[in-house]
Amino acid sequence: MTTPNSTINLSRRAFVGAAALGAAALASGGLETVAPEQAFAAEDAGETYVYTSCPMCNQSVFCGLKGTVQNGKLVRVEGNDQHSKPKPCLKGLTSLQNVYDPNRLLYPLKRTNPKKGLGEDPQWERITWDEALSTIATELNKAKETYGASSVTFHSGDPKEHLPVFCRVAALFGTPNVSWGGAQCAFAEMLAGILDFGGRTGSLPNADTKVHLQWGSNIAWSMYPQPTAYKGMLDAKKAGCKYIVIDTRLTPTAVQLADIYLQPRPGSDGALALAMGNVIVEEDLYDHDFVENWTEGFDEYKEYVKEFTPEKAEEITWVKADDIRAAARMWAEGGQGTMWVSPHSTTHHSNGVQSTRAIHQLLGLMGYWDREGCNKLAPGITGTDDSSFQLKDVAKELLDQRAGVERWPVWSATSTYYQNNGLLEYIDDGLIHAGVFLGTNLMNFAQTTQIQEAVSTLDFAVGIDIHLNPWTHDYMDMVLPTAVCWERIAPFQTQPTGLIGSQAAMDPAGEAREDWQILLDIGCALGFEEECFNGDLKACMQAYLDAGGSGATVDDVQNALPGVYPLPSAGEWSPKQYEQKGFGTPSGKMEFKSGLLEKLGFEGLAKYEEPHVSPVATPDLFEQYPLILTTGNRVPWYVHSKYRHTPWLNQFMPEPIVNMSHEDAEARGLEEGDMVRIFNQLGEVQFKVHVTNMMHPGNVEILHGWEQANSCLLIDRVFDPISGFPTFKDALCEIEKI
Repeated sequence: MTTPNSTINLSRRAFVGAAALGAAALASGGLETVAPEQAFAAEDAGETYVYTSCPMCNQSVFCGLKGTVQNGKLVRVEGNDQHSKPKPCLKGLTSLQNVYDPNRLLYPLKRTNPKKGLGEDPQWERITWDEALSTIATELNKAKETYGASSVTFHSGDPKEHLPVFCRVAALFGTPNVSWGGAQCAFAEMLAGILDFGGRTGSLPNADTKVHLQWGSNIAWSMYPQPTAYKGMLDAKKAGCKYIVIDTRLTPTAVQLADIYLQPRPGSDGALALAMGNVIVEEDLYDHDFVENWTEGFDEYKEYVKEFTPEKAEEITWVKADDIRAAARMWAEGGQGTMWVSPHSTTHHSNGVQSTRAIHQLLGLMGYWDREGCNKLAPGITGTDDSSFQLKDVAKELLDQRAGVERWPVWSATSTYYQNNGLLEYIDDGLIHAGVFLGTNLMNFAQTTQIQEAVSTLDFAVGIDIHLNPWTHDYMDMVLPTAVCWERIAPFQTQPTGLIGSQAAMDPAGEAREDWQILLDIGCALGFEEECFNGDLKACMQAYLDAGGSGATVDDVQNALPGVYPLPSAGEWSPKQYEQKGFGTPSGKMEFKSGLLEKLGFEGLAKYEEPHVSPVATPDLFEQYPLILTTGNRVPWYVHSKYRHTPWLNQFMPEPIVNMSHEDAEARGLEEGDMVRIFNQLGEVQFKVHVTNMMHPGNVEILHGWEQANSCLLIDRVFDPISGFPTFKDALCEIEKI
């Protein structure tokens, strides 16, 4: 039977046949593991349809999904063609397997072994929800009474769809120490835009774009910002848009799109951007009207970029001077340009924000802002502001009590969340004593064993997750089971023209509950019954809609499915709105020299610094470990550490691999498939070799999130002082065959 790429059907034969390719899943439990009997409906059962949004990437709920249900079983997944993102990638289509994963966590568990720490068996015991909620309330209130409410962290990992209720319950409890996944991923790139332009800068090419700069983002694989984005980029190329692709790897995006491709040394992006600025300024290619009337600090910028001649940049970046000139000229001569910078590739360095600012400032040089063919600041729709639902007015009064405010003042001035990368130190310093950890993965933290030990010393920690993950939950006191997207009705999702809801295909498996329900139940147990709607999920959802001023009811939104419940536009787009409103910066202009950074004691110009470890910064270390190591890039079938257990995805990469060039492999006597040890001054991990022309000689990469090969063991606890971001792409290593 042939199955279209946009649909996955579930039959015994298809389920078992595809899953059989997932070697790791089979090894752990045989065919029953990947083809549980409870997944199958009668072949002659009638069909009904439900609609939800996919959460399997890390942008909260995202692409539209349509599910076919027979006898209460989800048997087919495909895209919802009435959704603004109607064509999910393979991750969304395989969400069907998550429903029936026999390794899911189905019941609340409590630790019975009082000893916590590395190597200690928690000796989990099943408990009731009543016992779980009572214990959580007792322990969190005990910490509050003893150390203050801020001693409790509400710590969110990669999922984001629960954040409105998460923040609401935290504000009611009185803690400002709430985190989200943006502390490791998206926010540093956003922060760079806030410092320069007063807001986000990223935009994909539109119908009028003549030149697009794609920096560090392999959209062909990451599918970010959405699976349909890459098709739009291909269409723009056919329409004549020129592409400059800059990436440390020769990616499919570069191969298919690039008119000019530059492959810099990891961590040298800022020097490359400044060199492009040098060419544009020295050759007088910049937009004089925009620069002279709508920018701040250009004279200082102009003087600084004189240092970064293309020849000087070639020494730093590995990119030839003539190629730098060609890229700068193509960017300047396009006349209408857009830019997309990866949410993490340029920011996971010790000087990540400043380097990313230098990239963004190429937009300002050319005045590629809020006009035809450029980044348009669309007004959006009304009725979706959830600030009052989250109780942000209450939370605002608590912000100065956040952990890390003094350590990372720029982050703290621009985000309402606390910077959770300092969790180890917050615990060690006695600032955090207990926590609710929803979707948290402790392997996200550099030097993971240190954070595992620290979490094990908390007075109380409860995890909330789909699976019981030993590398995280073994260090906690309790774990609660949460539902998958096909088992829940919250949250809503904003669309370009309104709101779209979700329908549950079935009740949650076992005793799992959806995220919003779990958080409401915790809030009620803590004593906030009225504010948490007495645990009534639908009442909570209605309050959310009411807070936004949409005028919709929950039933209105649900009844509109599979379509969108329409909301009014906030207005019509008009070009160059900054001429009336200015920019959201201290000067009201685009800032080459940041007023906020200077106010908080940092360099205002986007000055280049070497990564804290590199061939240039640490030559003695480089002599011992002569390969630059980058970690955490994406492949189409996984998102960070997620879905390695899903057989239909696991088959594509069942074990950890290290990507390395032919030259580096040959120099070490390595061949495809060899098992190797990757090591540096911090630790050692084992991977299987994959030889590829994607990698520049001297640079190797590994994915993070493998339990058996944790990349974070090779990453130092050094952070960008502006964003607090970890330096996942600042490392040196050596590789030897085992």
